[in-house]
Amino acid sequence: MKNKVVLPTQFESAADALGQSFEDMLKPPPSVKLSEFEKFSYLTGGFRPKEFTILCGATGTGKTTLLANWSNAMISDNVPHFVASVETGRHDFIRRIISARVGEDWNTGDPVAIERVKSRFGEREIMRMQNAPMYLSLYENRFSVEQLISDIKFMVETKGIKVAMIDNLNFFLEVTRSVDQNIEMDRVIHEIIIFCKQTDVHVIMVMHPKKTDNVRVESEFDVKGSSGAVQEAQNVLLWNRPGEDLIANANATLTDRELKIAKMRRRGLAVGSRIVFQGLNGVTYREGDVVCQSR
Repeated sequence: MKNKVVLPTQFESAADALGQSFEDMLKPPPSVKLSEFEKFSYLTGGFRPKEFTILCGATGTGKTTLLANWSNAMISDNVPHFVASVETGRHDFIRRIISARVGEDWNTGDPVAIERVKSRFGEREIMRMQNAPMYLSLYENRFSVEQLISDIKFMVETKGIKVAMIDNLNFFLEVTRSVDQNIEMDRVIHEIIIFCKQTDVHVIMVMHPKKTDNVRVESEFDVKGSSGAVQEAQNVLLWNRPGEDLIANANATLTDRELKIAKMRRRGLAVGSRIVFQGLNGVTYREGDVVCQSR
């Protein structure tokens, strides 16, 4: 067998690397900071380009509703973004955004009186939604990570999107045996992270916890799958019903939610912090207290 010829890789001098590093320090790439979520944006630095964030929470805690609230904030801030709401479907997701905007749950399946729509969601709001730089995937069933990456790349190049929100990982796994699931999860996450490192976009992926009895997700190691995905991700956010300590200290009520920063590669001092999201009718979140900052 002939020896395989391996060509040398390309190199950059320390001088060139130093110059670019100083330039990035003086003028870092702009991140997406949400004006409606100032505490979250301050702690995390916003959604930075070329990064991948895992959002993990138990079933029924309202992860999709949180995404809808973030999307609603990006609409208000005129931030171009893309949503692949594969689990619930694009029309359900739009109804969640509308509900978040009006502060009432209009996604129950019950009819909404036209007078109510006109009084709470008038022509100005309809025009704002129609003109919003928001784009939704047509897929409402399983499709490949290669297709997802192609769609996001197209949206970055043609629509200038800054954030892509994916709900959820399970719809991009090509698994026939349960024993292969962790391997497939690692493959999909690795493909997306490599794409993120080369593309000016921030990708948020909803993932489920290992536990299935709706208990709290306490650390990044509770995220379902192997540790590979968590190790590669730049950021990990955990979404829970409020802890007993928050309720006992009057920081939160049972209808609120708690967002814990479990991993933040560029903002290590924020790790361990918890932000209370005050719930309004189960559809709108407003920031409350910031507690338990670790440093």
